[in-house]
This record gives sequence, C-alpha cells and structure tokens, in this order.
Amino acid sequence: MTDTDIRIAFEQATGELRTPPDLLDRVRAGGRRRVVRRRTLLAGGLATVAAGATAGVLFAGRGGAAPVASPLLDRATRGDLRGDRDFLDRVRAAWRAKVGAIPVRGEPHVVWAGQAPHGGGAAVVAQRVPEQVASPIGQIRYGLLGFAEQDADGLRMISLEEMLTGAANATAALLGRERSVLMVLDDGRRVRYSPAVSYTAAGAVERTFDPLDFRVHDGVAFAATAASRTLIRAGLRADVPDSQGDRSVGLANLSRLIGDAGRGTPADGARRFTRSLTGTGVPLTEGGPWDVTTRDDLVDRYGYRVVPPADTWYLRGTTADRRPFAVQTLAGTDDRLRLFLSIGAPEPVLRGFPSPAAPLPVQVRLPDGQGVVVAGRGRLRYRVPHGSWLPVAGDAALLPAAAAEVEVTPEGRRAIRVRLA
Repeated sequence: MTDTDIRIAFEQATGELRTPPDLLDRVRAGGRRRVVRRRTLLAGGLATVAAGATAGVLFAGRGGAAPVASPLLDRATRGDLRGDRDFLDRVRAAWRAKVGAIPVRGEPHVVWAGQAPHGGGAAVVAQRVPEQVASPIGQIRYGLLGFAEQDADGLRMISLEEMLTGAANATAALLGRERSVLMVLDDGRRVRYSPAVSYTAAGAVERTFDPLDFRVHDGVAFAATAASRTLIRAGLRADVPDSQGDRSVGLANLSRLIGDAGRGTPADGARRFTRSLTGTGVPLTEGGPWDVTTRDDLVDRYGYRVVPPADTWYLRGTTADRRPFAVQTLAGTDDRLRLFLSIGAPEPVLRGFPSPAAPLPVQVRLPDGQGVVVAGRGRLRYRVPHGSWLPVAGDAALLPAAAAEVEVTPEGRRAIRVRLA
C-alpha cells in the first residue's frame, strides 16, 4: 500500500476522526525492517477497520473491564485559564462540533487551557470513547485528543486523533497566523526542542536539542519558531521513548498545515528514479546497505515535512576497473537535496547540495578518470570539448571522463546546456 492509499483508507473508514497526522513519517523512522513490520500491521488493521465500518461497528467492546488509565484523561485541568468558565464552555462546544457523530463516553475533559504567546487562548481536550481493540497487536482505542486555538476568527479545534494503548499521541501544535508559536503538552516523555536542522561535513543530519520548561505555563511549553507556509524548521525529541522505542513527537495539526500549503500530502508527487547505468556483479538493490534511505543518521527523524519532497535519484553501476558504485540524492525536511557517491564500498560521501529545480541535478565525476554520472528529467545529449553532440539513451548515464557539457531537453521545453564541473 502507498502512503496515499493508507491515508485514504483511514479517512474513508473513520470519517471525521484522524489518526496521528505524522503516523507514516514516524513509521519510517525506525528503519527498513521496522517499516515492513509496522506497515504489515497497519494494513491488517485498516482491513479490519474498513470491514467493521461497513457493518456499522468496528470491534467488540471490552465489556465490563476497567477503563484504561490515562493521565491526560484523569488529571485535573491545568493552565492559567482553567478557572475561566466561559472559555472552558466554548472549548467544549468547539470540541463537540469537531467530534460530531463519533461515539464517545462521558464528558469532554479540558486537559489544559491558557493564554498562548501569540495573544490568543489555547486548549487541549480529551474524551473517552467506547474501548475497542484497534490493531492486530492488541492495542485498545480508548479516547480522543485534540488541540484548540483562539484567534481573530474565533475558537476552533485544529486537530483530532485517537488515543491508543502502547502509543504516544501527537502532543505538539503550531499556533498563530504565521504558525510561528510551537506549543508542546507535557505528557511525561521529557520532550526537547530543536530550532532547525543542519548537516555535518559527511551529510548526516545534525540537530541540537534543548530541554523545555513545562513549569512556567503549568504543563505546557511554548517556543518561538521560524516557519513558513511550506517549511517547518523546528524538531522535537522525547528523552523517554514510546513502547516501540520511538523518540519522535507528533505535530497534531500537521494535516491542517499540509492542507493549508495546498500542495498535497508529503507522499504525493515525490518520485524516486532508479537506474542501472552498467551491469554490476554486486546487487545494489534499493533497501540494501548501498541505499542512503536506510541510514538513520542521514534522515531527520525529529523534523516535519509539509510539502512533498523533491524527486530523488538512485543510480548504480560498475566502473571500467570493476568497482561497484551508487550515486544518489536524498531530500531533507528542509527541502534541500544532498548528493552522495558510494564507490567500492557502501559508505556514502557527500558531493554537494544540488538545486531540486536544476536541469541536471546529478553530476558526479568518479575518481581515477572512471567517468561522470549525470541525470536529469528530459532527453540528454553530451559532448567532449570541440566535439559533436552525442545522444544519451534515457535520462541518466555514465559518460566518459572527457565529457564537458550536457544538453537537457525537458518535455515540452527548450534545451538547456549545462557545463560539467
């Protein structure tokens, strides 16, 4: 199943209810083997949800069993507006409008209510639901959790997600018209904050995390963050992992931010072009040790993506002196592309940050005069100094070391000539 398939299935099966908006990104964070395992479980869960929804019921309830204990549902309301009855009533009214026809138990509980730094009120609400087994591994769906925000347009819920046993909820949200205020609810995981992502000289992701002080606002921390309509620079990491060993922290209103950006879900439009440039006796398959997407140190596990990542390339082959190589690009959460070369061994070496919009985003000269690897979306030709233009079969190639210039002709556009470095 693709990411889009999974999201559509969830939405069709659960209506207004949303799963944690960064669920699929968090699934990826554990590495390729965990991805396969979790997606298998997720696909099985979706099939059961869809079947139950068709019949009008998801799963059998737990009968007379004791309700699942939850600090978010069971502790007293916190925050500097916890005594403001009018504000709490408006929060509950907004919650009921958001929940709609979803079956619930008891009354909505305002977990936290207070003033946010951008000048408006904010709140976190939770409510119990009829407890049901909600996954093949026995997780119990026992509640709903959502964030509310008050601004010039009024008070509204900006997120809604399930509460499951053995899983951490998305306990952060971006507030304000410019989405420049990060709000983090204290759920006991000791969350730390990183203002931006950077990269080491080797191309590995580098973030500095500082602790958040939840005492100032009585159970919630706020941080100013540089944000834009299409880019979130901040990241969050929990000192205490969830039951799956994951330390990432979900952004509750990420789905809304993706919708506001107007460019589809992060999975839509992102393509990876895999090409075999020459025969090779070494299997440089995707998902193997040569593939940089399997490297945890190269992936921003604690950041968030709003718009689809740039197209990426995975080019593999063997040099004339029989060394296997792989040239590949990797898109970061900051929309930057990193270009890597592995030759003779899987260890990647950073070869720069090409522009995703460049006509020839991949151009890497192999050592010892073994040629130059190029790739671009369109019809390619190349030439050596003072030579004639020679055609290239396909959109990627291993050219002779003497190649000096490549011509790229995107479909429906004029040719663009690129001088090779």
